Amino acid sequence: MGALTLNFLGGLEVIRDGRLMPLPPSRKTRALLAYLALHHRPLGREHLCEVFWEVPDDPRGALRWSLSKLRRLVDDPGQPRIVSDRLNVGFDSSGADIDALALDDAVREGLEQASTPVLEAVAQRYRGELLENLDLSRCHDFQAWCLAEREKAVRQQASVLATLVKRLAAQPPQALPYARAWARLAPYDEVAWSTLIRLLVAVNRPDEAEQQYRLGVGVLRKGGVTPSDTFHQARRVGWSMPPGRPGESPPANLPATSLPTGPPEEREPVGRQGQLQWLLALFAQVCRQPRAAFVLLSGEPGIGKTHLLSIVAKHLRESGAYLIEASAIEADTLRPYALWIDAFRRLDAAGAEEITEHDNRDRLFASLNRRLVEACQQRPVAILFDDMQWCDESSAAALHYVARMNPDKPLLGILAARDAGLQGSALLPALRGLRHDGLLEELRLDPLPEDAARMLIARLAPQADIARLAMGARGNPLLAIELARAQAAGDSGLSLEELVRERLDHLDPQAAEVMRWAALLAPRIEPTVLRRVTGLATEHIDAALEASERLGLLHTDEQGLAFSHDLVAQGVYQSMPPARRQMMHRRVAELLEQDTTLDLERAAGLAHHALQGGDVDLAARAMVCAGRLCLRFFANGDALKLARNGIGLAARLPEARRICLTLELNEIMLSAETPEDWETRASELVSLAEQALEHGELAHARLGYQLASTVRWAHGEWRVAREAALQAERVTRGGTDQEHIIALAETAKCLAMLERNLGQAQAMLKEVQALAGRRLTDCPAIPMALGLLHFHADRLEEAEEHYQAARTLYRASGDRLGEFQANEYLLMLDIERDDFPAALERCVALTELAHKLRDGSEAPFAEAAQGLCRYAIDDDETAFVASLDALRQADAKYRLAYLLTRAALLDLARGRAAMAARRADEALTYAQALERATEAALAHCVLARANCMTGKEAGGLQHAAAVDGFRQAPVARWAWRRVQELLAEVRMEHD
Repeated sequence: MGALTLNFLGGLEVIRDGRLMPLPPSRKTRALLAYLALHHRPLGREHLCEVFWEVPDDPRGALRWSLSKLRRLVDDPGQPRIVSDRLNVGFDSSGADIDALALDDAVREGLEQASTPVLEAVAQRYRGELLENLDLSRCHDFQAWCLAEREKAVRQQASVLATLVKRLAAQPPQALPYARAWARLAPYDEVAWSTLIRLLVAVNRPDEAEQQYRLGVGVLRKGGVTPSDTFHQARRVGWSMPPGRPGESPPANLPATSLPTGPPEEREPVGRQGQLQWLLALFAQVCRQPRAAFVLLSGEPGIGKTHLLSIVAKHLRESGAYLIEASAIEADTLRPYALWIDAFRRLDAAGAEEITEHDNRDRLFASLNRRLVEACQQRPVAILFDDMQWCDESSAAALHYVARMNPDKPLLGILAARDAGLQGSALLPALRGLRHDGLLEELRLDPLPEDAARMLIARLAPQADIARLAMGARGNPLLAIELARAQAAGDSGLSLEELVRERLDHLDPQAAEVMRWAALLAPRIEPTVLRRVTGLATEHIDAALEASERLGLLHTDEQGLAFSHDLVAQGVYQSMPPARRQMMHRRVAELLEQDTTLDLERAAGLAHHALQGGDVDLAARAMVCAGRLCLRFFANGDALKLARNGIGLAARLPEARRICLTLELNEIMLSAETPEDWETRASELVSLAEQALEHGELAHARLGYQLASTVRWAHGEWRVAREAALQAERVTRGGTDQEHIIALAETAKCLAMLERNLGQAQAMLKEVQALAGRRLTDCPAIPMALGLLHFHADRLEEAEEHYQAARTLYRASGDRLGEFQANEYLLMLDIERDDFPAALERCVALTELAHKLRDGSEAPFAEAAQGLCRYAIDDDETAFVASLDALRQADAKYRLAYLLTRAALLDLARGRAAMAARRADEALTYAQALERATEAALAHCVLARANCMTGKEAGGLQHAAAVDGFRQAPVARWAWRRVQELLAEVRMEHD
């Protein structure tokens, strides 16, 4: 029987008898292997289909296909690993060596009891984050599970490293590698940094200790951690394991869950006492154990969910719980993280700002989780979210994540939602995940018993015909309340719609019109917006709102005026003819489109009102606007969803508008996600560009060619990329100055990046600088292209100045990929100056930005560059080698060629000729495929020097001769300078 090893900590590896096995090409199949192997029990086929294959027509067939691939990969003769029957699928791990389970076992069995060799073996198997670069952004359940498992593995590995450092305290040289790994793994952990600095002092490396101290200060501050006195003293004191974290103290005792008493009519909802007591008992249980629990509170509109939630909130607040409260809004289903932003905005403005500062889901989710963990250490936490049928996708995913991460914390979540609204809701995947994890309870509110309805009516209208009204309410508390109020006021309507219309009739025509607009804008009632849409003066708006509040249509809460219930708003809304509603939505959308200060909230409103307004063109434009804003806030999944919706809308438009909007929406999609079939996408973009040209849409033709050039460039088709870039410039020659500026600048940048036609690029830049100067306009591609040309000419100071200017302009315009690219070249400048400490510090910011971007080669490059810097500073190539696989999988030939040649130069400097030759040979393959003269010349020189160092003189001379062929090629001057230095060493050794 062959020995089977599964490595999940880092890139996925399947090893049999010491041989690395080729993996299935399907990412979902590889993810399925990890999902099965890391669960300790069989999983239902239906569950697996929901996790991985919601979209295909035959999810069970897709599952069978993936299982057949996995059986070939992991099954042993006589021992099938994939064990399945008609209902369930499991993984038999007996006899298999699985690194993530070995780490989990070591922590669970107690690190203090494990021997040092065992801990060292466990620590050395950690090659990177769990399932590195195996994200499935469209499989939300899998992604939530994966993020939780990654964070758990990071915590466990940090515990192993901390234990090893503590255990080897008497042997600082042996402890030092583990301290370095600990600081890399937990960059915002002050104890890890101070431990590393103390160890460096202990082994007499004061300069490096000072270097790490400065680096640590910068990293901690970027992570929002203010270094303590203990940290600052680390470089000045001798080595000893710090006893604990600065200012750390045990969690405070949880507050008692006994609830204050009060008048029953204020503390208990009529007819819902049993449900209230059940929820409060669950809260008490959550506090005692402690554990997490979530409740889906469902029922029809007006049944009393919001009222029950408000009474629960009152009880929990008085018992000392930390409350996180928010209500989802129908217009906000397109606004990323809307619930969490609104919830933290109620608690503190800084909390809401912190959410919008992050992007990427991993870091944003980790930030949310950190806040919850900190709160749970002091007191129980309750998450109370209402109207969850309108929850946005990002908020639902974040909710599932924090639930999975805190199963043993005193955490109660109550999620109120309408029954009918849950079908197709973004909340469904989170609910499935919570059920699967055993964290979800369900509580449905049925209609009130007739005696409870009578009691409710009697409180409000004791002289009314209580029996008749209770029968008319049909068990709906809201209707019972409104009927009682109407009876007390002398009205006799027997339906909520009639009651609403009757109250509108009590208003003067002007005030009634204000209420109709308010219902259209509900749940937010903003007097400033009402003034804009109605054209009425402030005093008329205020008078209308006051009159409506007196009639019970509106009420005041902590956030201002609101409808007394969303069903009341709906009644006012439905009282208007459909054509009138459509016209009003269109009016709101047109006003929002004119707003130059749109944020995510208003962009979501723009998309909502445009869709309801029936203006397909405006709705598609709204999707473009909202999608670009989502990209600015790194909500890539939401941007992708908006772009796809927009393309569906654009298909209904006349041909010219369809083409233009489809190109703009494609630009959003390419920024949000790297296309799998990139060749087809590039061809489609060229086709769209040509169609735009036929319709005289020069600006959009330029955009299509430019996007096609970018796609081709990213995948190494540089010749075709160059032609597409040149065509983008040609088509705008008859267009506006602004479009010609963009086309000239982008084409010049493309030529400079490709190292092609540099004289033409310089001429284009000269022309575009003059044109932009006359038009007083900025284009970030201009300083970017200038930086590339100065870098090529070995004028590093000038290049740095231009890259910094480009970075500022890209960031201001919300172009995050452009911002990454500018930072990438600033990093390259530091590397060419051999200033690796500065480069490492820049890598931290670059990695953080990269993880917020699409699933492309940016993040693997940033991590590999960080590994290269560690190799240069610490002579530790572990991180660099581990990160290269992900870059190879991304097929980033240029970035691979660049990093491998730099690593090979380091190898040469350290006398590792064989390693230098291997890296340079791989780099040369990529450089030749790309016809990249700079990297090819450097690789040949490294191979020449390495061959001479290992006694292969003939091979060395052959590579040295090959360099002569590059004398007329566009090799960068800084590279040619290095080439000449290496060739001089080769000739000296030969002579």
